Amino acid sequence: MNARFEDLIAQAQTGGGTEWISEAELLEFNEYLAMRGFGVSRMEVARAEGGTVPPNHGYGVTPQPFRGDDEHWMHHFDPVRSAVYVREQVQYAKEDGALFDDKVWAEQP
Repeated sequence: MNARFEDLIAQAQTGGGTEWISEAELLEFNEYLAMRGFGVSRMEVARAEGGTVPPNHGYGVTPQPFRGDDEHWMHHFDPVRSAVYVREQVQYAKEDGALFDDKVWAEQP
């Protein structure tokens, strides 16, 4: 058991979400969440630098879908699918040149 990630899971289930975590820690935590049966229900992004879109209008995970995101709700019901979606969001941000920290909310479907 990873004590750091267990602490983050406890934080992620509160209204305030986790403390701000780095992109690298997010990717590790994301995999840990999926292994424990959790999905990311919301991910807030604080941009450090770069990128061409506002941080929470393209890099994050929102409770409501963006226009044209027909698969959005499926990410909330499947921890493995949620983990893939988070990895895709991070990759999208990296390709856009953004560096950022994240705050995560998670839940078990």
